[in-house]
Amino acid sequence: MFKSALLSAVDSQRERVVQHRRHLHSNPEPSFSETRTGAYVAQVLGNLGITFSEGWCQERGAAGIVARIEGKEPGARHMALRADMDALPIQEVERSHASQVPGWMHACGHDAHTACLLGAAEALHSTRDQWNGTVHCVFQPGEETIPGGASILVKEGALRIDAPETGPGTARGPLVDGIVGQHVYPQLEAGSVGFRSGAYMAATDEVNILIRGKGGHAALPHRAVDPVVVCAQVISALQTVVSRSCDPTQPSVLTFGKVAGGHVRNVIPNEVILEGTLRTYDEPTAIDLRSAIHRIASSTAAAFGAQAEVAINIGYPAVINAPELTASCRRRAIELLGAEQVVELPLRMTGEDFSFYQREVNGCFYRLGTGGDAPGCRSGLHTSDFDIDERALVTGTAMMAWLAATDAG
Repeated sequence: MFKSALLSAVDSQRERVVQHRRHLHSNPEPSFSETRTGAYVAQVLGNLGITFSEGWCQERGAAGIVARIEGKEPGARHMALRADMDALPIQEVERSHASQVPGWMHACGHDAHTACLLGAAEALHSTRDQWNGTVHCVFQPGEETIPGGASILVKEGALRIDAPETGPGTARGPLVDGIVGQHVYPQLEAGSVGFRSGAYMAATDEVNILIRGKGGHAALPHRAVDPVVVCAQVISALQTVVSRSCDPTQPSVLTFGKVAGGHVRNVIPNEVILEGTLRTYDEPTAIDLRSAIHRIASSTAAAFGAQAEVAINIGYPAVINAPELTASCRRRAIELLGAEQVVELPLRMTGEDFSFYQREVNGCFYRLGTGGDAPGCRSGLHTSDFDIDERALVTGTAMMAWLAATDAG
């Protein structure tokens, strides 16, 4: 049976998948600059004899790869699997397997995602006489940075069934039947997975506000228009955006994570910069909140004789998991792992550009438990001590292959 053949294949290659992850973890690269990562993926796929095309994401570096593995009846179903490859600008804590690139780290598990997809590709290739259909493997650059590599790959035709052969911009075939993506989750024990049908992750906008005042001497504030004080008032006023401009039944978040202005303690600067993020699920709500941010920031600044220039970059859409596909993936996960290892996920206000694929085809984005007792294995994503329990790589590899392939019986 396919299940036993797959599990045997995954078990036989577990050390290779671990080595994939460790190599990638040691060599992180920024969004849209994943050239060495892409070359490594291409080398592994080439050594396996798997068909693939390179050069995806042409407008932002061309590091993406789309591969294809065919089963017994290639036309029975076309399913895609996605892994992201970029890292974050975080300095990792000192440890034996830390990043070798100063200031950059795989703090969001993309090294594990890529390693699992390489492992799934190898397992599917070695068992291709045991399952039906065709599996497309999408190795994507630039998940962490707007506009998101997924949006570019969609435009270039990465979800077309002929994409692995024709390459970016030339695919003209029908779309794949669906796409599955996984993401590490330290809150779940290694060996577990989690699903949520329907709305799962929020849409993400970038909010930038430039407050212009009039600089001067700190001892003579009456001769200046202090943008630092105005900035404080603007931040406070904008706290009413969600509480008073949003339907309480609609999950929304507005947070400012960066304030920059001034150079020395005794000089009032001319301007202050605010950078934040707006998270929503509902497009009409997002439109209302964007308008409220413009209105409140501008009017508050004007009340103090200053100006507020608001620029909002519309980011990733909300991740909406297709109910039928997600239900099927959950059932398949129980078949593979057992019911006790499959959990229901809560709603999240984090974002993911996997949502761009879901605008084209049915998609399921699920979580891979990576929690463990070793240092960092329960630390949050995007932190300097984040790590994974590498036992999760076996689960992640098997899950991706199992969910994408159709059992031939």
